Amino acid sequence: MKGFTLIEIIVALGLISLVSVSVMSAVSLSLTSAAKIKNDLIAAGLAQEGLEIVRNIRDKDWHLGSGFGASLTSGNYLVDWNSQSLLSFSDTFLKKDSNGLYNYLSGQDTIFKRKIIIENSVQNPASVEKVAKVEISWQEKSGSRIIQAEVRLFNWR
Repeated sequence: MKGFTLIEIIVALGLISLVSVSVMSAVSLSLTSAAKIKNDLIAAGLAQEGLEIVRNIRDKDWHLGSGFGASLTSGNYLVDWNSQSLLSFSDTFLKKDSNGLYNYLSGQDTIFKRKIIIENSVQNPASVEKVAKVEISWQEKSGSRIIQAEVRLFNWR
């Protein structure tokens, strides 16, 4: 017998198509997952950076001889990577500059928004404890996403 019959060719093409569709679906799913993981990591880094900036502002108050929480009044704020104080809140997208730093002044718009929330503690007076929260929000094809982080700042002096 020389060659293939028409039925063998159709079956072979069907199998090749089935395998190709499966592989393409797996590749598509893995690319989507990689994009979500990338955004989650960026958001977690932005949240950590926001909390570190708030700690630095608290520490700056102490170095200047100000009382605990002098620059950390309750409310919603913005911070840049190099902020020396809390900035008035506006629902603004972060930008990424040519050095890869996230800020509000220059660079290309990103999908991320960062809100810093300063509150007085429920358990302790404001002169003893402040609560700093960070919310990073962004929009993906699957819908809105948000990551929240919190730190409790104590007057240990």
